[in-house]
Amino acid sequence: MMAMTGLQKRQQGLSIVELMIALLLGSILISGVFQVFMANSQAFRMSEAVARSQEYGRIAADLLSAEARGAGYFGCNSENIISNLAIEPDDPDFEDFSWDISTAVHSDNTFRPAGALAGTDFVVFSGMDSGGLEISATTAPTSASTKIESRSGVGPSTFLSDGDIVAISDCQGTDIVQISNINGNDGDQEVTMVTNSGGNQSPGNDFSNNICSNVGNANAGNNCLSHDYGVGAQILKPYDRTYFIGTSPTTGESALMMQELVGGVARTHEMVEGVVDMQIQYGLSPERIQSVVRWEDADSLGASDWDQIRAVRVSLLVRAGSDNVFDDKASVCFPSWEDCSGGNTYTAPDNRMYRDYSFTTNVRNKSS
Repeated sequence: MMAMTGLQKRQQGLSIVELMIALLLGSILISGVFQVFMANSQAFRMSEAVARSQEYGRIAADLLSAEARGAGYFGCNSENIISNLAIEPDDPDFEDFSWDISTAVHSDNTFRPAGALAGTDFVVFSGMDSGGLEISATTAPTSASTKIESRSGVGPSTFLSDGDIVAISDCQGTDIVQISNINGNDGDQEVTMVTNSGGNQSPGNDFSNNICSNVGNANAGNNCLSHDYGVGAQILKPYDRTYFIGTSPTTGESALMMQELVGGVARTHEMVEGVVDMQIQYGLSPERIQSVVRWEDADSLGASDWDQIRAVRVSLLVRAGSDNVFDDKASVCFPSWEDCSGGNTYTAPDNRMYRDYSFTTNVRNKSS
């Protein structure tokens, strides 16, 4: 009994040596777990940065290349476009309602958005969008009302609104008019598009210079177009869309922005975040049937050069991830056409991921 009591007294606690060994083993284990956690966390941040940069670059490149391919479409017969808008060249808002059909893509500095970041390029795409709408019934030549329907199964009113500027087009010609009002609802597959002269819309329509086929004289004053459009003629919407690098109102960082004119009012939209720079080169040739003979930077071209653009080359600098993705600042060959044989031309200002995404695309409607 006495021996058992003495043994219990000797085993009441840990010795200092045992405690130190336990602390050492625990520290080694915690350090190992911490190192694994940090390595996995860093790998996750890098994987996320790679995925985000690929997403930003792919979306921006797809968006801009699609715009370049479709730019310059002004209907089946772009040689015979008549504007019926009641506006004159000396009016202060003339530029808001006029389209230069000879120019599909340009970077004329007079069109540079106020919010474009210094040192970055911008590009303006012009053309006409199709919403799959067409004339569904013949009307009197002097009628201001036109029955239209959608081939896509979506109600025409989802694409058109009162006051919109539209083009009625077939292979004989194209008339640009302003919609006075739409008679029909969003769910209707067929609606009536009214394009009266005068009215409360701005700038409104003026058909006085057209020759109505049932009258036969100029300045008849009837609501007639330049010629009779039959079933199947397209309803298109002219556009000018400007893409540039600006500051996102959401994140406060650089992003690819788009500015468009809607009813003569400029509206700006954030398109793709993470795009911090855009540089553009244009491929030119004197004739549509001729391949590109030279490439020029956007800021080196003048007004006489824009109608010779046959191709567009774009280089996008994309940033993604947090500021501790890399230990060192990234180095990138940007823009992609620079000679980087002696070293990259761009060094990042922080430790985030930077990548260059580039593409070259043909301006189909300005080439043969």
